[in-house]
Amino acid sequence: EAARAWADKEEQRRFEEQARLALESKIEQDAPKVLFADSVSASRSSILIGELAKILAQNGVKMGQNRLFVYLREKGFLIQSGSRKNTPTQRSMEMGLFEVKEYLVHNPDGSTRTRFTTKVTGKGQLYFVKKFLSAITPAAA
Repeated sequence: EAARAWADKEEQRRFEEQARLALESKIEQDAPKVLFADSVSASRSSILIGELAKILAQNGVKMGQNRLFVYLREKGFLIQSGSRKNTPTQRSMEMGLFEVKEYLVHNPDGSTRTRFTTKVTGKGQLYFVKKFLSAITPAAA
């Protein structure tokens, strides 16, 4: 019985060692992603949608700015047409994914127009990077 107990303990120790090594390997693999997520979430500034497309490209998602705009409109994150085209929908604003910067443009005739620029918040950057990365990499079981 003592020999069996020792063999069981030894097997348990080997199993725990393999599990520890696997976790250490996973932590090492995920370090760049964690650093990216921490830096984005700590960022107080929003970025343009074109810059988000570049971040996605750096993470292996082959989608440029124009295709990203099309995707965001088709999936209901941005308004599809009209004077408010490419501005966030109410749902995406409530999710905190975008913000809208408003500015005035002075025309040569003296009149002014209000223009809007849609920017992706830090929360939105994380949301879309996770969304696209989960679509191209199968989830670990």
